[in-house]
Amino acid sequence: MPPKTRLDRLVNVRERSEESALEDLARAQSTRDLAARRLAGLRVRARADGRSLGSAELWVLEEFAHLRMLRQIQRAEGDLAAALRKEQSARVGYTAAHRSAEVARRAQDKKRTEITADRERRERKAQDELATQRFNTGR
Repeated sequence: MPPKTRLDRLVNVRERSEESALEDLARAQSTRDLAARRLAGLRVRARADGRSLGSAELWVLEEFAHLRMLRQIQRAEGDLAAALRKEQSARVGYTAAHRSAEVARRAQDKKRTEITADRERRERKAQDELATQRFNTGR
Protein backbone atom coordinates (compact mmCIF):
# COMPACT_ATOMS: atom_id res chain seq x y z
CA MET A 1 0.00 0.00 0.00
CA PRO A 2 1.45 3.36 -0.96
CA PRO A 3 2.17 5.77 1.86
CA LYS A 4 -0.31 8.55 2.51
CA THR A 5 0.66 12.11 1.71
CA ARG A 6 -0.87 15.52 2.22
CA LEU A 7 -1.36 15.64 -1.55
CA ASP A 8 -3.87 12.76 -1.59
CA ARG A 9 -6.87 15.04 -1.10
CA LEU A 10 -5.63 17.48 -3.70
CA VAL A 11 -5.22 14.66 -6.19
CA ASN A 12 -8.75 13.43 -5.45
CA VAL A 13 -10.18 16.91 -5.99
CA ARG A 14 -8.25 17.37 -9.23
CA GLU A 15 -9.27 13.94 -10.50
CA ARG A 16 -12.93 14.67 -9.78
CA SER A 17 -12.56 17.96 -11.61
CA GLU A 18 -10.96 16.13 -14.53
CA GLU A 19 -13.81 13.59 -14.64
CA SER A 20 -16.38 16.37 -14.56
CA ALA A 21 -14.63 18.19 -17.39
CA LEU A 22 -14.51 14.97 -19.41
CA GLU A 23 -18.25 14.48 -18.89
CA ASP A 24 -18.85 18.07 -20.03
CA LEU A 25 -16.78 17.39 -23.14
CA ALA A 26 -18.75 14.22 -23.88
CA ARG A 27 -22.05 16.11 -23.52
CA ALA A 28 -20.78 18.88 -25.79
CA GLN A 29 -19.70 16.35 -28.42
CA SER A 30 -23.09 14.66 -28.22
CA THR A 31 -24.85 18.01 -28.66
CA ARG A 32 -22.62 18.80 -31.63
CA ASP A 33 -23.39 15.45 -33.25
CA LEU A 34 -27.13 15.94 -32.78
CA ALA A 35 -26.96 19.44 -34.25
CA ALA A 36 -24.94 18.18 -37.24
CA ARG A 37 -27.41 15.35 -37.90
CA ARG A 38 -30.36 17.72 -37.62
CA LEU A 39 -28.75 20.14 -40.07
CA ALA A 40 -27.98 17.34 -42.52
CA GLY A 41 -31.58 16.12 -42.33
CA LEU A 42 -32.97 19.60 -42.90
CA ARG A 43 -30.69 20.10 -45.91
CA VAL A 44 -31.87 16.83 -47.44
CA ARG A 45 -35.51 17.83 -46.91
CA ALA A 46 -34.89 21.31 -48.35
CA ARG A 47 -33.43 19.85 -51.54
CA ALA A 48 -36.61 17.91 -52.22
CA ASP A 49 -38.89 19.61 -54.72
CA GLY A 50 -42.53 19.10 -53.84
CA ARG A 51 -43.88 21.06 -56.77
CA SER A 52 -45.92 19.13 -59.25
CA LEU A 53 -48.55 19.85 -61.82
CA GLY A 54 -51.22 21.94 -60.22
CA SER A 55 -52.43 25.41 -59.58
CA ALA A 56 -50.17 28.37 -58.92
CA GLU A 57 -51.53 28.68 -55.37
CA LEU A 58 -50.06 25.29 -54.51
CA TRP A 59 -46.72 26.41 -55.92
CA VAL A 60 -46.88 29.54 -53.73
CA LEU A 61 -47.57 27.38 -50.68
CA GLU A 62 -44.69 25.12 -51.61
CA GLU A 63 -42.43 28.17 -52.01
CA PHE A 64 -43.42 29.46 -48.56
CA ALA A 65 -42.71 26.03 -47.10
CA HIS A 66 -39.32 26.04 -48.80
CA LEU A 67 -38.50 29.48 -47.38
CA ARG A 68 -39.54 28.30 -43.92
CA MET A 69 -37.25 25.30 -44.35
CA LEU A 70 -34.37 27.60 -45.32
CA ARG A 71 -34.92 29.62 -42.12
CA GLN A 72 -34.86 26.38 -40.13
CA ILE A 73 -31.58 25.51 -41.82
CA GLN A 74 -30.13 28.88 -40.84
CA ARG A 75 -31.20 28.30 -37.21
CA ALA A 76 -29.74 24.79 -37.33
CA GLU A 77 -26.46 26.18 -38.69
CA GLY A 78 -26.42 28.66 -35.79
CA ASP A 79 -27.12 25.84 -33.35
CA LEU A 80 -24.28 23.81 -34.84
CA ALA A 81 -21.89 26.76 -34.62
CA ALA A 82 -22.86 27.27 -30.96
CA ALA A 83 -22.39 23.55 -30.29
CA LEU A 84 -18.94 23.68 -31.90
CA ARG A 85 -17.96 26.66 -29.74
CA LYS A 86 -19.22 24.89 -26.63
CA GLU A 87 -17.31 21.74 -27.58
CA GLN A 88 -14.12 23.75 -28.09
CA SER A 89 -14.61 25.43 -24.73
CA ALA A 90 -15.23 22.06 -23.06
CA ARG A 91 -12.13 20.64 -24.74
CA VAL A 92 -10.01 23.51 -23.40
CA GLY A 93 -11.52 23.00 -19.95
CA TYR A 94 -10.79 19.28 -20.03
CA THR A 95 -7.23 19.86 -21.22
CA ALA A 96 -6.62 22.28 -18.35
CA ALA A 97 -8.23 19.94 -15.79
CA HIS A 98 -6.25 16.97 -17.10
CA ARG A 99 -3.00 18.92 -16.99
CA SER A 100 -3.75 20.09 -13.44
CA ALA A 101 -4.58 16.56 -12.28
CA GLU A 102 -1.46 15.20 -13.93
CA VAL A 103 0.72 17.77 -12.15
CA ALA A 104 -0.87 16.84 -8.82
CA ARG A 105 -0.37 13.11 -9.52
CA ARG A 106 3.30 13.65 -10.38
CA ALA A 107 3.85 15.66 -7.21
CA GLN A 108 2.11 12.94 -5.20
CA ASP A 109 4.26 10.22 -6.80
CA LYS A 110 7.40 12.24 -6.11
CA LYS A 111 6.40 12.73 -2.48
CA ARG A 112 5.60 9.01 -2.10
CA THR A 113 8.98 8.12 -3.56
CA GLU A 114 10.68 10.47 -1.10
CA ILE A 115 8.73 8.99 1.84
CA THR A 116 9.57 5.43 0.77
CA ALA A 117 13.24 6.27 0.30
CA ASP A 118 13.35 7.97 3.70
CA ARG A 119 11.72 4.94 5.37
CA GLU A 120 14.19 2.59 3.71
CA ARG A 121 17.11 4.79 4.72
CA ARG A 122 15.92 4.86 8.35
CA GLU A 123 15.37 1.09 8.31
CA ARG A 124 18.87 0.47 6.96
CA LYS A 125 20.30 2.78 9.60
CA ALA A 126 18.41 0.95 12.35
CA GLN A 127 19.60 -2.42 11.02
CA ASP A 128 23.19 -1.13 10.86
CA GLU A 129 22.96 0.07 14.48
CA LEU A 130 21.50 -3.27 15.56
CA ALA A 131 24.23 -5.17 13.73
CA THR A 132 26.87 -2.92 15.31
CA GLN A 133 25.42 -3.51 18.79
CA ARG A 134 25.36 -7.28 18.25
CA PHE A 135 28.90 -7.22 16.99
CA ASN A 136 30.08 -5.16 19.97
CA THR A 137 28.21 -7.31 22.53
CA GLY A 138 29.50 -10.53 20.94
CA ARG A 139 33.13 -9.78 21.78
